[in-house]
Amino acid sequence: MPPTQPRNLFDALRICAAVAVVFSHHFALTRTEPPSWLHSSMVGGVAVMTFFTISGYLVTLSWLREPRVFAFLWKRLLRIWPGVLLAVLTNIFVFGLVFTRLPAAEFLSHPGTIDYYRNLLLYREYVNLPGVFLANPYPQVMNGPLWTIPMETMCYAVLATLGVLGILRSRLAATLAGLAYLGYFLAAQNADFTGEMRHWFEYSAYFTCGALIALHRDAFLARAPQLLCMLAPVGVLLFFGLELEHSAGLVVLPPLLIYLGSRQAAPLPLARRVGDPSYGIYLYGFPIAQAVVALWPALPFGPSLLLTTALAFAAGMASWHLFESPALRLKRWTGAAWPLRTA
Repeated sequence: MPPTQPRNLFDALRICAAVAVVFSHHFALTRTEPPSWLHSSMVGGVAVMTFFTISGYLVTLSWLREPRVFAFLWKRLLRIWPGVLLAVLTNIFVFGLVFTRLPAAEFLSHPGTIDYYRNLLLYREYVNLPGVFLANPYPQVMNGPLWTIPMETMCYAVLATLGVLGILRSRLAATLAGLAYLGYFLAAQNADFTGEMRHWFEYSAYFTCGALIALHRDAFLARAPQLLCMLAPVGVLLFFGLELEHSAGLVVLPPLLIYLGSRQAAPLPLARRVGDPSYGIYLYGFPIAQAVVALWPALPFGPSLLLTTALAFAAGMASWHLFESPALRLKRWTGAAWPLRTA
């Protein structure tokens, strides 16, 4: 991409969301009570909703551009698996060996460590490692955010299945399928009514919203400001008037995020050098925070957060430039021998 060509803002939104996750976790990791006006867990939740909304939108556009199931899954694997691979190896052989109380040989052969490799299968999360961070508020927890990776994988698999079945070939059929899931979520799995946030259903609903907007991308972008003006009072009524916080978020947040992310902006001088470190910030923020707390437990919240964020950003940059971005170049090999398209 030429340096003078405008860029969208999705990378910036993802970076902000990743930093927000680090911020929200830091209160619990440092035993710091957040201010009374700040719902810190909501900050982290909205950040993850941001990831799933943007993912649903961009991944659906990817399928619509190239509706071949093996090429689609290959691209998704290249985007998500190399980062997890590097994180798992770093968590075990760097953070794990440094901060475990077990002898190195015992730690590496421990069943808990062996289980940790199963994160590479992307179907279930394993967040603990034996003997690590025992003096911290969350002992033995190496990387909490890994629990969202299987959820993301499931969303990819469902979207690919809809594509293979031919549902994504019909905008009407795909829209009805998405609306059906959202209706089910709002009626049966919505925390506003169940009293319990069921993440697998809620974050998938945000992914679905992103996918629905992608299906109607041109119409949405042409009328997004007017649509947001209409949805804003609905969201205010739901959130403040009816106290339906989760329903309000689902109504307002996805279209707002896609509208903001689709805006064109002149590229910043360092934008291409920075790349997209958001995934790395997300994957390394938690173990880095645990390490900072373990090394400097008396460090005040502000300096501890700043140090954690700076180190996480550096780790994200390294992950992107040394591992994730080179892996994504393999997307060019989308498999001419993989002709399977929609049914």
